[in-house]
Amino acid sequence: MASADAARLAGDADVLEAARRVHRALGDTNRLEVVRRLAIGPATVSELIESTDLSQPLVSWHLRRLRDAGLVTTEKVGRETLCTLRTETIAEGHALMLSALGVTNPAAWVAPTVALPAAQPLIDAVRAGDAS
Repeated sequence: MASADAARLAGDADVLEAARRVHRALGDTNRLEVVRRLAIGPATVSELIESTDLSQPLVSWHLRRLRDAGLVTTEKVGRETLCTLRTETIAEGHALMLSALGVTNPAAWVAPTVALPAAQPLIDAVRAGDAS
């Protein structure tokens, strides 16, 4: 996204709300497990239950949150519901958040392969918090 686009979106309440919804949907470890499984490929609710060890009502509840944020689509296939991850929504939500906050620094827009090695301090902070 160009710097002008980011500046145009900064402060737009609807953009900020859309970004908040995506980030809030990703703000739960159970939903992240569902997303992680769906990143491999589409899965039925039964397959998600098996891979996450969550109950059917809980998987359905988390899927509803992910659908509401636009992260997952569902389709009835016979008696099953097939769930598909919209991976582009994760990138879109990140872009919306940066834009809504007025972040125009190109370093914030790097690809995950570039950003991941720099994330170790965040992981260390979580581990240090667990120890206390």
